[in-house]
Amino acid sequence: MGNNELIWEDEALETLKKIPFFARKIARKKIEQGAIDLGEKRITSDLMEKIRNQVMGNK
Repeated sequence: MGNNELIWEDEALETLKKIPFFARKIARKKIEQGAIDLGEKRITSDLMEKIRNQVMGNK
């Protein structure tokens, strides 16, 4: 599954916009890769939180 098949929910996009612009592109790539790794097609705020916790080691 490529990232062009991922669907971003509006709330998740709003959350992404809160990330400083200089880090947003990297964060988006990490979120999309995390979604792909988890077999998810839809990126939600909850999924973003789950991925963030995994990256930070807070499983």
